[in-house]
Amino acid sequence: MICAGGGALAAGKDCPAPVDINHADVAQLRCLHGIGEKRAAAIVAFREAHGPFPGPASLAAVVGPKMALSLRERVVVSTISQRVLLPRP
Repeated sequence: MICAGGGALAAGKDCPAPVDINHADVAQLRCLHGIGEKRAAAIVAFREAHGPFPGPASLAAVVGPKMALSLRERVVVSTISQRVLLPRP
């Protein structure tokens, strides 16, 4: 798979297909067509500020509705497990 921005990454570990937008880092998000360094960083920042994306369409808040529509076949949204940290004895 060729990543946006010109860099080629291995299709296995570095470029998942489809890309889980609730877990992907900047490098994995750059594998999506039309997503470069700045947009990938914006997606991660939005997710960190607002919590996980509820669905692929919610990506439109960051990349716009046309881009989100074009990416819908290439992205998935999985839930973020909320760990409860117990105090150590």
